[in-house]
Amino acid sequence: MTTTTPTEMFERELQKLYHAELEILDLHADLAAAAASEAVESLFADHEADTGDQIHRIEQIFETLSKEPHSEGSPVMEGILAEKDGIVSTDLPPDLRDLDVLSTGMMNERFEITVLDRLLLLAGELDLSQEVTTELTANRQEAKAALTEMEAIVERRRLDSDEQ
Repeated sequence: MTTTTPTEMFERELQKLYHAELEILDLHADLAAAAASEAVESLFADHEADTGDQIHRIEQIFETLSKEPHSEGSPVMEGILAEKDGIVSTDLPPDLRDLDVLSTGMMNERFEITVLDRLLLLAGELDLSQEVTTELTANRQEAKAALTEMEAIVERRRLDSDEQ
């Protein structure tokens, strides 16, 4: 489908986000399992409930728009999944494994935030209901919080290595 209108772009991006969130359920479980430290493992395991909430919000948006929930893949998400597959199948030392896990998680959250920013911009331009923007904003806040947590772990690790 060729995208020629803001409405078509909104629908395409919403489908892309829905697909990503469905994939993220498995992604986070795999990243938690691949983590070497308890802190990194629990970070990803704890986000499962948030991802379920985010999926529900996207489904609410589809319902508000009188559309059936439909997922559309994205080359970016497929790349993140390929990256994950590459790290969970390797036997790296624990500190490197955690770094790989966190990096993959951060790529995912940045992708989510980018798609959500585009959706929020389009929702404003299309004058969509407050309900739609509220759901999108909630998802963005959760993605940003997850990214911030991951960045904090990486930053602590960087500071610890600078002190040595």
